[in-house]
Amino acid sequence: MMVCTSRVFGFVLVMTVLAVSAVSQARESDGATFEGRVVLEPVGDDPFVPEFRLGEQLVFRQGDGTEWISPSGAILDGRSVPSLFVKVIGHPFESTFRRSAVSYDYAVKSKQQPWETAQRMFFDALLVEGVPESDAKVMYLLLSGSGTRWALPGPNSCFSRCHTDSKELEWRPRVDDEKLLALIAWTQADNPELDQIDQRARATILEPGPHIFGVME
Repeated sequence: MMVCTSRVFGFVLVMTVLAVSAVSQARESDGATFEGRVVLEPVGDDPFVPEFRLGEQLVFRQGDGTEWISPSGAILDGRSVPSLFVKVIGHPFESTFRRSAVSYDYAVKSKQQPWETAQRMFFDALLVEGVPESDAKVMYLLLSGSGTRWALPGPNSCFSRCHTDSKELEWRPRVDDEKLLALIAWTQADNPELDQIDQRARATILEPGPHIFGVME
């Protein structure tokens, strides 16, 4: 067992990293599994936002049979997670949960499923990779409050009403970082359900979007 402590904005986050956990084994017995490994090949020359080509297909299959396929050749950069996530947890491609990170990064880029569904998938994937549930819920909290959102084309979507000329619509809400970070201790202590995390995390949002313009963090 390895315990990593990170101090961010005056808050101390203790992350317990386990190679295998009882939670992971229980999750896999429910049918959630990964197929494939993470092979990231550097491409491009941007030192600030490095890009990688996925060398092999990676599949995450949830317990209900839903498949999240990250195809070989996909270009990924880890920008699917907000800067607050990186400050608290670290860069997802440099973590012990890279398969989850790759699956989520491609889900954000491909936008084949609603953003809420992708966030729930990330949580499920973390458990399969052996991340303790309390730590997985902290990561979910950060995405629920400040993670990437997007709109899917459709007759009742913001696409059809406001953004008919856009190829895609993607944004992040503006949040009160201090209030969101203050929820970490509550998440670790109370082990809330994901719906409860959503409710509290989204109460920290100052401007929900999507009409927030400019470059995302």
